[in-house]
Amino acid sequence: MKTSKLFLTLGIAGLLSVSLITSAEEKTGKDIFVNNKCNMCHSINSLSIESKMPNKYPDLSEVGKLDLKTADIKKYLMKEGELNGKKHAIKFKGDAAELDTLVNWLQT
Repeated sequence: MKTSKLFLTLGIAGLLSVSLITSAEEKTGKDIFVNNKCNMCHSINSLSIESKMPNKYPDLSEVGKLDLKTADIKKYLMKEGELNGKKHAIKFKGDAAELDTLVNWLQT
């Protein structure tokens, strides 16, 4: 009986720790934007995210209103495609899931 209570307690503790780890790893688009230092060049004035180089690079507040396909933005950020005849200055360094989250967030 004591053994089964111990296993039940350990099982519940294990499930709780896994769910806490999973939720802690989920990053928002804003987290990814800031953690990857996108704000070194770009601002998002609508969210009070300021660029470290104001007026040099475009504000990204209106990206969602532009007629850009998700795949094209991803290629651009990975330096695999061009927008307005230019490649992005820096290749995105996050993983595929972070890229998805970032691009979806920028488009909202």
